[in-house]
Amino acid sequence: MRRAALAACMFGMLPRTAYAGDDWFSQVGFPGALQTPSAFMAPEGALGFGISRTPPYNTLYISMQPFAWLNFGARYTDITDRPYRTSTTGQSFKDKAFDVALRLYEGDSIIPALGLGIIDLGGTGNFSSEYIVASQRIFDLHASLGIGWGRLGTAGDFENPLTAISDRVRRRPGFEGGLDNTGTVAYDSWFRGENVALFGSLVWRPSFLPAWSLIAEFEGNDYSDEPATNPVEAPSRFNFGIGYRMSDDASLGVSYLRGDTLAFEIGIHPLIGVNEKPSGKAYLPVLDKAAHPNYRRRLPDDEERQLGLLYDTLHYSGFFVHAMDLAPDGDAFTIWQSNAITDDPLYVLQFVGRHAANFLPERVRTITVVSMAGGAEAVRIRASRWLIEAEASGLATPDELVARSEFAAGQGWALDRARYTDLLNYPTFAYGVSPALRSNIGGPTEFFVGQLLLKPYVTWQLSRSFSMTTTVGVSLLSELGRLTPVRSGSLPRVRSDLELYQSGSGNVYLEELEANWLFPLGSQWYGRISAGIFEEMFGGVGSEVLYRPYNARWALSLNANYVKQRDYDQGFEFRDYEVATGHLTFYYRAPIEGIVVQTSVGRYLARDVGVTLDVAREFRNGARFGVFASKTDASSAEFGEGSFDKGFYVYFPLSQINKGLKGNGLSLNYRFLSRDGGQKVDDGRSLYSVYGHHSAGAIHER
Repeated sequence: MRRAALAACMFGMLPRTAYAGDDWFSQVGFPGALQTPSAFMAPEGALGFGISRTPPYNTLYISMQPFAWLNFGARYTDITDRPYRTSTTGQSFKDKAFDVALRLYEGDSIIPALGLGIIDLGGTGNFSSEYIVASQRIFDLHASLGIGWGRLGTAGDFENPLTAISDRVRRRPGFEGGLDNTGTVAYDSWFRGENVALFGSLVWRPSFLPAWSLIAEFEGNDYSDEPATNPVEAPSRFNFGIGYRMSDDASLGVSYLRGDTLAFEIGIHPLIGVNEKPSGKAYLPVLDKAAHPNYRRRLPDDEERQLGLLYDTLHYSGFFVHAMDLAPDGDAFTIWQSNAITDDPLYVLQFVGRHAANFLPERVRTITVVSMAGGAEAVRIRASRWLIEAEASGLATPDELVARSEFAAGQGWALDRARYTDLLNYPTFAYGVSPALRSNIGGPTEFFVGQLLLKPYVTWQLSRSFSMTTTVGVSLLSELGRLTPVRSGSLPRVRSDLELYQSGSGNVYLEELEANWLFPLGSQWYGRISAGIFEEMFGGVGSEVLYRPYNARWALSLNANYVKQRDYDQGFEFRDYEVATGHLTFYYRAPIEGIVVQTSVGRYLARDVGVTLDVAREFRNGARFGVFASKTDASSAEFGEGSFDKGFYVYFPLSQINKGLKGNGLSLNYRFLSRDGGQKVDDGRSLYSVYGHHSAGAIHER
């Protein structure tokens, strides 16, 4: 019961941004019907979680749709009749798998959609399959027909058509490596084998009962070669099911599989990534042509009072003014601001520019809005007053406002030369409480154990550039006490003592106590010095330098840290292990599709040296899907089960729910196996996260 409550809390914390999709994920996560794939995919930005029970298999999956044409899935399969060889509690075997599916052609009313996929693309290969499938929608009927290799093709309906190209594909290499083979990519087995099999599905979603689905499918798997210990009987290759959509986010299903098995599933699939920023257009100020007519004719001695009114107006709207400059005999006005609304440079110019135009005297001809981040200038936007007023009045378009304005890199601490500076009073405080779940999935002790937490946090902004953050974890419900440590590999235990940290931290523990000093080193150069308890397992001192050319799509950073391992109770005590670590990181933001690539080279926590590749899809609303992998000089034997570090992450910005929560979000960062190789320390406030979005590319991606 407690485990069910923890799982319900984990799924319940997901945001509920719904989509009315026609096609659900299959019972095991890849796009499809019940057990067979489909070329239909969910909209880009969809995230799927699901649990299914299909004896002798129980499956827990996550499925991400970073693009309309790409699906990435990861799952655990509990093989209930096969023992976990390292378990001390009689646990059954847990298989871990990654899947990828591509939609090669979108399809239309005449030509069907075409998809290709690889299931369980590496490691033990217990469920290894490949497929090509065509799908077509005919009114309320969704039909798919495909060819399967590997597990999807064990029925062997006909000879592998690729043998016409080469006889080498007749042999499909096995996966005799077992646990020692996990983590490797089994590309030498893809689309190989003597024979293949047909599969297909029909899904009827009647328009008069849109919440219901009737499903029939024909499998290519005859269950003659299964990873289960006992033979899996399959009197029939036909499956039948009923699906019910409880809401736009959640569905239930029951099915009758292979002629003798009753199966159940539940899925949650919110749309968290959309390519629309929260525009806030309805909140843009109206240009008041009659605003303060007397002031515009008055002498400069009334200047401070009117600028004070502008300051108060912006502050009330969530824009924080750091400094203002209006020369008595000049025609230019400059304002330095940060805000809790958006980083969209166009919206910032529209909002601040219109308010400024309402208050400024007629002699002002140009308005410069400077966005501040981390205490330094991030970007400067200069526009003519008449163009701001023309766009506000509908006489010019937003695109014309962008095209005829000047966007430039920040100039460090130029605000110190402003006429009115130090307008923000320090210290300031930010605080809140966020829910969290610490989980341990697929271990030899239990399949799923977790801890439901509340995490109160406080950030003190002591000056423009210096801040301190404290985060505490408070346990509400926990099953982590049943965990036992797992040893694999021979590297220093920098992460694989996860169970000891989770079970030893008690009901209240200190997660973070960190100081950050951010400062400009020059135009387009930024620096950071950090110290304190960085994360659950390490604390110390660190520094970072970032070069982010404003007009380029790339950036380069170098960080260096000296850290020490924390004690298991996560208080103020430290263990003996200490290490110097650091990385040179190259960032690249692609001009299309919101792709951000990070490549890091350096020394990791276990003193291994190597490279990390991180590829993410960022949506305009701030949501992010990403995958990563690290390969170091640690051998597979030294690393242990998994061979090298890899995983995925999802981030959802809470500003989509409440604009006042800009900068906060819910994140899921998951590794299938927490091992010691390729591990970085979470070393303070990343400079790229602060300044990376303030670039020329941001205005073109709006």
